Amino acid sequence: MKTETPECRSSAGGVNRRGFLIQMAGGLSIGFLVPVGGRVLAAVPGGPAAAGDVQINAYVRVSTDGTVTTSFGGAEMGQGSMSGLSQILAEELKVDWNQIRIDQSLANPAVSYTTGGSSAVSRRFGPLRTAGATARELLVAGAMLSTGDTTRANYAVAAGRVSYADPLGANPARSWGYGELAAAAASPAAIALLPATIPLTPPDQFQLIGKPVPRVDIPAKTNGSAKYGLDVFLPGMVFAVIKHCPTIGGTLAKTPLKPSAAIAVVPCLASDSRGAMLANTYNAVAVVADNTWKAKNIAKSLSVSWTLPASTASVDSASIALQAQQLLATGTPMVAEPNNPTPAVADIEATVGNALLAASKVVVSTFGLPYLAHATLEVLNCSVKLGWSGTALASCEVWAPNQAALSVVKTVTALTGLTADKIVVHTTFLGGGLGRKIEQDYISQAVQVALAVKKPVKLTWMREEDFAHDQYRPTALIQVKAGLDASNLISAWSYRNVSPSILNQRGRAGLDSQAVEGAVKLHYARGANLVEWVPLPAGIPVGFWRSVGASINAFAVESMIDLLAAAAGMDPFAFRRGIITDDRALAVLDEADRQSAWRNSLPAGHAWGLAMAESFGTIVCEVVEISAPTTTSVKVNRVACVVDCGIAINPDSIEAQMQGGIVHGLNAALWGEMTFVKGVAQQTNFNRSRMMRLSEMPAVTVTIMPSQNAPSGIGEPAVPPAAPALANAYAALTGQRVTALPLFKGATMGGI
Repeated sequence: MKTETPECRSSAGGVNRRGFLIQMAGGLSIGFLVPVGGRVLAAVPGGPAAAGDVQINAYVRVSTDGTVTTSFGGAEMGQGSMSGLSQILAEELKVDWNQIRIDQSLANPAVSYTTGGSSAVSRRFGPLRTAGATARELLVAGAMLSTGDTTRANYAVAAGRVSYADPLGANPARSWGYGELAAAAASPAAIALLPATIPLTPPDQFQLIGKPVPRVDIPAKTNGSAKYGLDVFLPGMVFAVIKHCPTIGGTLAKTPLKPSAAIAVVPCLASDSRGAMLANTYNAVAVVADNTWKAKNIAKSLSVSWTLPASTASVDSASIALQAQQLLATGTPMVAEPNNPTPAVADIEATVGNALLAASKVVVSTFGLPYLAHATLEVLNCSVKLGWSGTALASCEVWAPNQAALSVVKTVTALTGLTADKIVVHTTFLGGGLGRKIEQDYISQAVQVALAVKKPVKLTWMREEDFAHDQYRPTALIQVKAGLDASNLISAWSYRNVSPSILNQRGRAGLDSQAVEGAVKLHYARGANLVEWVPLPAGIPVGFWRSVGASINAFAVESMIDLLAAAAGMDPFAFRRGIITDDRALAVLDEADRQSAWRNSLPAGHAWGLAMAESFGTIVCEVVEISAPTTTSVKVNRVACVVDCGIAINPDSIEAQMQGGIVHGLNAALWGEMTFVKGVAQQTNFNRSRMMRLSEMPAVTVTIMPSQNAPSGIGEPAVPPAAPALANAYAALTGQRVTALPLFKGATMGGI
């Protein structure tokens, strides 16, 4: 397996189909569009017979020397999508995995996709299969031109070769490598031979899909050759470190004088949560020096005068919690479920209220979840090089660990006035993204500094800035009222979520789908039900976090399901089995029952908990075993995880994503929180943000359910069940029901 430079190069010019084939050195290239913004676009064969232009952000290329290259427009941040997407193409192209070369180049960022929402494979499975199959059939057509026989049944394709056998014996048997056919396959005559419907490989004949093939990014990440954003160094580069106002919403009163050891001190325009620059509003300064360490130390000691907003006192954890409690009781809700109800909301509320009054047993509980930082291992950073024609700005290159190359182009355009064709974006490997590196604040600041100093610059956020100026997972206060009938089935369900809105902060009015994700369309029968959301207008920026709303609502939903099971006097598995509404979820639950059979013979002082949740189309059930509780922690011994994610492209990648998501979810549930006092973040490094140590890692088993359904998301769905499964186990172990996360507030990393 060969991989091109581990970065994604984007330029903004459109590519003419005819010209695209010419520039591919006589080989065969199939340009195609992958889904952008939720739109699934069909593969489009590129070739001389195709009229008009096409914007290309992904392609498969077969060169005359037999090299098969796949290339994509997303970001590789450890989720394995670069390999998974190529695996899909290679399956339909009928090449062995060791014949594939992956080039992370982009021909056009205008259609490059944002990496997020666990969508890399799920949204591109169909288009990529079609693209690979189209390339395969064009190669077969190239062979047909050589033999003159256009009977498709006389040709076989395997391992990067096309074989021909005439059943009548009129023509000799022949075999070609793909490289021998590439030029002919790119001709108009070959395109004319394409079948009206491109045949796809039946799932029962898959040779690569479903196999644990080696991920192509791993060798570079283990031998030190992988390039992350922090690894970028350019000739003549200077180094900048950002310093924000410590108080959220604070602005620069005046630019401080440049210390003698610094090259420059540059005021940086603030941007809103949509990435738009706020005119004449500066919320940070960048200290520029000849190395990052020097810039950091100068920034740390630099005295800066800030102007604080009048709302500072209300940007406070205690004030926000009080406001949420008031809104829980009196806030005006938006109805999320039932969807677009025919009766008036008041009638639905009355129906649920009457069902609660008629219930044999009623359980009411309120759940609280804190703000959470992303805390990616690699801090935010961005390198920028400007090109000049005399005194006029002519071009801009950006190197950054980013999840959205198109947004980077827009940011650069807004700041420089350059057209998109003058901008090149290099997306490096990401040392964690988790939704934070979709944002544009760090990109904007680096471009502003480069414009000010007119030199190549690398801008870095220190860890303290990363924690204190994040766009956090929202806090939430959720109340659930549920009733059981005489048969221990749920007869009433009233669910109200009070939380800030990610989408409203980004200019989208109305019901925030992120706020109710994981609270609606559940796999449980709930009788008369009502799910509401009340916006919480807190002054803290919020953003996309791994599994976002599902990680919030699953805690409340699955904790309540266990409370109902206890009220019914039933085993948590048995109770769920009685209210589950579909076979797919039931199969996952039953498999989790089998895979966690160990729970039936646990030693004294051990307990287990269960939770199941669907997010991004994937159902995950987790059973957690714990022991040895203390005032600051509990030992998590093992986790049995069962996942139904549709067709499994690479089981090894799925297992790794489940393990990583479980640890992420456990960290957040055990210790994760961000608190604020008068607008100032109280956790600014890992010493006050406890993380699981290597010695504390539980044993995790992952079982992947067989499926013929299209693939669904895998990067995030392991996170939501982790917190409620842990809380349910903790209640079983200690008799104490934790309804407000984290389980252990204020825990630190000790001597770190």
